[in-house]
Amino acid sequence: MNEKEFISSWVSKLASDGIKNFPADFITIKNYSELKVPCKTLLIGEEFFGKYEIITPDGNSILHVNSYPNAKFILYANRNTPEIILIPSSEVELKKAVQIYESYLDSIIKDIEIAYKKTFPEEKNSKSVVNEIFKQLNLVRV
Repeated sequence: MNEKEFISSWVSKLASDGIKNFPADFITIKNYSELKVPCKTLLIGEEFFGKYEIITPDGNSILHVNSYPNAKFILYANRNTPEIILIPSSEVELKKAVQIYESYLDSIIKDIEIAYKKTFPEEKNSKSVVNEIFKQLNLVRV
């Protein structure tokens, strides 16, 4: 097995196992605000005076949010490029959801890295392999 086949097998495995959806599979949002976003990939841009910019890959500014956890929440919720993202009213709820989701992503990364080291004991390319798997599954870990 080469790295390309390893990546392909992990993409297939994770896709068939069903990747959990954020935030629906991690919290129940009772009080929320709706945020309309373009159906595009989003990134965290620069911090300006304590606010974080959300941008498209081509650099167009979409909005500014008050906290880094809020920016991460929006990026994670945007995985399937919805038109509307439900943002919890409670900052505590929002931070908790981000923390739980990041633990979930970290467990996936750990599993991939363990399998990579077993399959390719002499190689040290696991980070780029994880990045490629995440890219193909449209996952991001900020």
